Amino acid sequence: MMLIRQLPGLALCYLLWGLVALVLMTPSLSATTPPSQPKALGELSLEEIPTLRLELDGVVGQRVQANIDNWLMVVPENNPGLLEIFAQRDSGEMPDMVPWAGEFVGKYLISSVQAMRMSDDPKLRALLQGIVDRLVALQAEDGYLGPWTREERLLGHWDLWGHYHVMFGLMLWYEHTGDSQAMTACRRAADLVCDTYLETGRKMHYAGSPDRNMAIIHILARLYRKTGERRYLSMANKILEDFPQGGDYFRTGLVGMEFFRTPRPRWESLHCVEGLMELYRVTGDPQIRQAFLHHWASMRRFDVRNSGGFSSHEQASGNPYTDTSIETCCVIGWQAVMYDALQLTGDSTIADDLELTTFNAAIGAQHPSGAWCTYTTPMQGQRVPFVSMHGQQTRPSAPDLTCCTVNAPRGYGIISEWGLMQGVDRLAINYYGPMQADFQLADGTPITIRQNTNYPVGGDVTLAVDTSADRTITIDLRIPGWSTDTKVQLNGKAVPDVQPGKYLRLTRRWQADDKITLHFDMRLRYEAGDLNQYGKASLYRGPILLACDSRFQEDERFEPNAIESVDIAKLNEATLVKVDEEIAKAAGEYPPWLVVDVPTTTGRKLRMIDFANAGAATRQGSPISRYATWLPATGMRPPRPVTWKPADGTKVGRGAIHFVSRPVAKAMFQSVKRTVLISDSPTFDRVVLRYGDKPAKEVTLPPAEASKLKPHTDYYWKLVAANEYGQASSIAPYKHFQIDPEAEPAPATVDGRRSSDQMLTAARLNGHVEPEYGVLLDAAGWQAAAGPGQQPRGAVRLDGTGGLLRYKIDRFPQLEYTLSMWLAINRLPDTRFGLAFSLWNPMPEDSLRLIVEDGKLFARIEAAFTGPWTKRYTTEGVPVEPGTWYHVVVVKNSTLFTLYVDGRVYSEIKVPWYMPSRTREFALGGNPFSRRESEFLAADFADLRLLARVLSAEDVKELYDAGRAGR
Repeated sequence: MMLIRQLPGLALCYLLWGLVALVLMTPSLSATTPPSQPKALGELSLEEIPTLRLELDGVVGQRVQANIDNWLMVVPENNPGLLEIFAQRDSGEMPDMVPWAGEFVGKYLISSVQAMRMSDDPKLRALLQGIVDRLVALQAEDGYLGPWTREERLLGHWDLWGHYHVMFGLMLWYEHTGDSQAMTACRRAADLVCDTYLETGRKMHYAGSPDRNMAIIHILARLYRKTGERRYLSMANKILEDFPQGGDYFRTGLVGMEFFRTPRPRWESLHCVEGLMELYRVTGDPQIRQAFLHHWASMRRFDVRNSGGFSSHEQASGNPYTDTSIETCCVIGWQAVMYDALQLTGDSTIADDLELTTFNAAIGAQHPSGAWCTYTTPMQGQRVPFVSMHGQQTRPSAPDLTCCTVNAPRGYGIISEWGLMQGVDRLAINYYGPMQADFQLADGTPITIRQNTNYPVGGDVTLAVDTSADRTITIDLRIPGWSTDTKVQLNGKAVPDVQPGKYLRLTRRWQADDKITLHFDMRLRYEAGDLNQYGKASLYRGPILLACDSRFQEDERFEPNAIESVDIAKLNEATLVKVDEEIAKAAGEYPPWLVVDVPTTTGRKLRMIDFANAGAATRQGSPISRYATWLPATGMRPPRPVTWKPADGTKVGRGAIHFVSRPVAKAMFQSVKRTVLISDSPTFDRVVLRYGDKPAKEVTLPPAEASKLKPHTDYYWKLVAANEYGQASSIAPYKHFQIDPEAEPAPATVDGRRSSDQMLTAARLNGHVEPEYGVLLDAAGWQAAAGPGQQPRGAVRLDGTGGLLRYKIDRFPQLEYTLSMWLAINRLPDTRFGLAFSLWNPMPEDSLRLIVEDGKLFARIEAAFTGPWTKRYTTEGVPVEPGTWYHVVVVKNSTLFTLYVDGRVYSEIKVPWYMPSRTREFALGGNPFSRRESEFLAADFADLRLLARVLSAEDVKELYDAGRAGR
């Protein structure tokens, strides 16, 4: 009773309510009729073990318990709004809420059920039972489980998104406890969704925020798998049909479009992608499986940070090296997608990825106390509590509730799903760390697996299997891909054929005294940075990312760019440092797991700690330490090349084939050799063709070499980048293509550039709109006009009310480009602004725009990768007079963005080195996509040139002089 007296009031109410419910429901649990489950048509390689209970110890176990004690157990008492917003929805006194407020209790339940799999704390179970009982009692008569008024139900806000999480939480609670009222409530909510959108003529995208609201496809497909109710599958399929109005995740997955280039690559859409996986499970449709795995692989290649985190300002960007935010919710969504991919493929390297993300990005997002989490856990910077950074989400009745605070505990909880898994005839051990796992085999035989280790700090693991099963059992041990020299013994005898990045299969009749010992290769290793982090390295020990923390540096000013260079050639001289009293004193209340001294080029040592505790001295609202994970380094091999084109599954015609990687740092063009390797096996069992081995931006396989490949045969390809310090190859899974003699041959140059001058589009606009080079999509509202030198028909005039010239490009160059044109404004906009040139994309982004606003002309970049808070980079404005011709040139040279006017530099600003763009077309005179009336510009245009290279100041002056002379 002492423990109960210590609980706060509201939590005590939930606890007592839960205890009563537990007593009342106990006799009826065995009588509960489980839903009728349809036969699963989509095969899984691995799946969760329903009866599994994990008890974690060590550094991760401490974090799990802190999360239970200081977050899950106190949230309901401290945040009555968790449930009261549901009680107030039709009271006439609508509370002030964020659009996603309905998700909070669902996310809380999901993470709490996952925590219950790793804790037998009766207080937690009783508390959650009380919350479920209260939530079910607050369900409306029609099944509604949200906080909005009757007139708004499921029709707007992020209401369907909120229902998705609440329904998911209820389903997990039912699966873990057998509490049938939770499944009943979940189904009633699903029935309301069907009543609202199925066979009603109403489409789900009408509710707005489709990348959020369409995520409910995931739980609907899962609910069909559990119940066999055909309406749920029909509703999921209807959402699939409506995907093109949202993120178009199915179609884009089939055509091989990279995820960051899809219409809506925000993190919430990861749950839409999960819906594809669930649909595959119930339909067995191989195309749905293909689309899901494509998007998972695309995210893996283009958007995973060095910490295992995902996202740049809440979405995929294609650049994991930029110093932008890495939201906690995005990390949780990425873990869920990885887990689904692991179930589908059984690829142990996905478990490696999950381990990296869990031990670094996920655990690092929550303070060691368990009391708060971050909004962003950057690669370098500070750990700031969410409520300090984005307190606008909180409300007086829910001061701790935000999207991330209720989601962060899932970063631990998902270990209960991927840590141990089962296949048709095997068990897979993916998680290493001190623990005990108890579960039952399919025939009901109990089994216990224990690990004795201090992993991930140390590399030695002793594993014991205890079972009464009188038969052989196959256990697959994950051998991490980073452990290049793993030693395994079974009862003291060495086990042969231990391969990194694969499962080690052990099949035997296990005895109580059997012991497996594993010794992992914990030597420091590095990953070379690219783009924004070129010339820097990230260091790892085992699965742990190392960070340089200001608490352990001699220079208290601690500037990341002033850190001494790491000597990569001497990494083997790095030394472990015991966490003694001195280190503990410097660390504060929460000492690091791991301390390593790393050699620098000056001969001194750089002290580093584990990423999970970097910045952990931060107190609520008061960041007091800083850290960095990308460090200057010497003697590095190149960064891994990321394969881009041909897109996965492409059919290419006879002739040359261009193998293109993601853009890389310009400094690599002359120093790094690139080679394409082609295999007829997805696992690259043999190489059938190798070509390149020379410095180049991309590798073009000439027709004579390409002719060696057989038509209509799947070929897999990867790129290898090499320099004097070593080589790095692109990450699996490898993209594939086929030679199809009937397909269009590849263009003569990569990305449609003219080889002689790197021209993308050239249009004289001397009385006509067709380009000399490039592709015109359409033209409207134009006529011929006098040019800059007053030559008749020397220009094109757009009327400002609908006039627009729209041109196509294959890929907009991000590192360097030049835009040149002659421009005369005929009428200053009477709206907010007018667009002379726009590369706008509906994300929204505008990779380059020339805009007339308040009588001035500006050159701007509006960066897509900054999510809902679009970052704008703008030059100084040039005053423009109507009727006057101006020669306008914009040049981006790496980070320098220059606006030239009439042959002279007018303004220069700094911009990010690389900002991925989804743009495929641009327009003169307005917006190429939306064609908003308010953005058209009445102006004359002449001599348009868009080049994928930098023009010098002399080149610009020469163009200006030529235009004045009428040439």
